[in-house]
Amino acid sequence: MRYRIVADENIEVTPELVSISEHLLTLPGRTINSNHLKDADVLLVRSVTPVTASLLAESPVAFVGTATAGVEHIDTEYLARRGIKFAAAPGANANAVIEYVLSVLAARSRIAEILKGGTVGIVGYGHVGQGLARIILALGGNVTVWDPWQTVPANIKSHSLEFVLKQPIVSLHAALHEQKPWPSRAMVDAPLPPNMPAGQLFINASRGELVTEAGLQALVMNGTDIVLDVWPNEPSVSATQVAAVSLGTPHIAGYTRCAKIAATDMLVYALAGLRSDDDPVPPLAIDMSSYQDMPVDAWLTRLLLSSYDPKVDSDQLAHSCGTVVAPNDFDALRRDYKLRRELRGRLIRMPPNVDENFERLVLALGAIPVWPE
Repeated sequence: MRYRIVADENIEVTPELVSISEHLLTLPGRTINSNHLKDADVLLVRSVTPVTASLLAESPVAFVGTATAGVEHIDTEYLARRGIKFAAAPGANANAVIEYVLSVLAARSRIAEILKGGTVGIVGYGHVGQGLARIILALGGNVTVWDPWQTVPANIKSHSLEFVLKQPIVSLHAALHEQKPWPSRAMVDAPLPPNMPAGQLFINASRGELVTEAGLQALVMNGTDIVLDVWPNEPSVSATQVAAVSLGTPHIAGYTRCAKIAATDMLVYALAGLRSDDDPVPPLAIDMSSYQDMPVDAWLTRLLLSSYDPKVDSDQLAHSCGTVVAPNDFDALRRDYKLRRELRGRLIRMPPNVDENFERLVLALGAIPVWPE
């Protein structure tokens, strides 16, 4: 069967999507309205399109898919009442976000700390939180987690939110919701927990509304090293917010080619029962063979930044938009973003005569070491 589809223009158009499309209309996600859906069978969105009764009431749409893990922008109760099928894409961009966080650790000179057993506090233990915890442990670091909605395995330390927020490195990966008794919206707010550590690295690559404007400024006053991929009032980013961060990117942590293809094809599979087992991105080598005299932490830092350096995107945000980021400029950076490759599955040309730690770390990242003949 072929469908009349309206889709956010930031969704990757894959061969599988084309194969089920009788007509495919792509539009900026924030502009999609009921007029666009008068003849549509299918609506495919990302996080910026609120899918509500007012959008769908007069449409023949029978399937809604969101190429995101979060569903806070979808009125799922309305869809259920109308009998409209729904699918999301949980986990599709998890590895992309994990690698973003690891590259941030490299860019902010925290890899040596992890290799020596440093602790990362992870807020949210879904697909991203679980994957990040697994890699941090494999690299030799420690992890402590807060997520009262998930079962945390015995080998992972689970503590209170206040305890986790006071770790030397904190990374937010919670879904955005207001479910009691543990709503995640505004979970980081002023006043902060007492005795926040000096020199803390605080990363939010989840949802901007997890942190309030007051909470962000409290972190600034505490001397925290702040990295944001998502922002409290996104897509509007104020001069105060821009000034608060050491690295700031335009909500692109999950924007890799693999992730976007996987998200689209998960929705296609849910809609039409198709599946592609092809590897969408063939291996491409990263040549690290000439860096054999580096300490292992410096070598791993260089490897991560060779795959992706978040400072490049941070500089582009600053240079393109100045001290205040207008919504249209923010959305344009996301729309025109050149999808990067993931490190997982890549070939890494290894230096000769290095100890087994180098290979162990490459394998922990899901990459493939290739030794000189």
